[in-house]
Amino acid sequence: MSNRPNLYALGEPGALVDAAGEPDAGAASQAESSVAPAQFEAVYEQHLDFVWRSLRLLGVAPEAREDAAQDVFSIAARKLPYFDGRASLRTWLFAIVQRVAANQRRTRRRKVAPLEPLGATLQAQQPTAHAFAEAAEAAASIERFCARLAEGPRAVFVLALLEELPAPEIAEALKIPVNTVYSRVRTLRHELKRWLDIEEAEHG
Repeated sequence: MSNRPNLYALGEPGALVDAAGEPDAGAASQAESSVAPAQFEAVYEQHLDFVWRSLRLLGVAPEAREDAAQDVFSIAARKLPYFDGRASLRTWLFAIVQRVAANQRRTRRRKVAPLEPLGATLQAQQPTAHAFAEAAEAAASIERFCARLAEGPRAVFVLALLEELPAPEIAEALKIPVNTVYSRVRTLRHELKRWLDIEEAEHG
């Protein structure tokens, strides 16, 4: 993936901020002493693509994604010693992603830019140019669909329909009832099908 954040810059104390954007030098120092570099690097490598996809689908503008990803992993590096394992690491990270994305949307003026093919970050191999073009267009269509959603349904869409996490885990991560997750998933599937039908009719 292009424009990946610098892994080693993420651990710098000056880069550590909380979800509200406030620096916490004391917590940064404690994290540095509590989290082994190899542990953080493993989290980074395993979850970077997930974080990048989520930031994108939560509406972070292309020019802000690298900074946003750095913020996510800076916060994660500080908070990792306190991760208790009751939720999965992925949903724990997603809670951080949500807050960072919300901050980015509030503080940065989004610029109009061509959609980048989401499939480029998901697909390690490209069998044919035609297959890649189809995957890229499908991914762009999904991004356009996500852009229409409110914050709550958009989070469910990312976790349930794209990442395929179980409903109880999503409910815990988003602090909503499990039945709400199921209801939103049913609605989202219906809306997505209708959206894709419209897109196919308009774009072929």
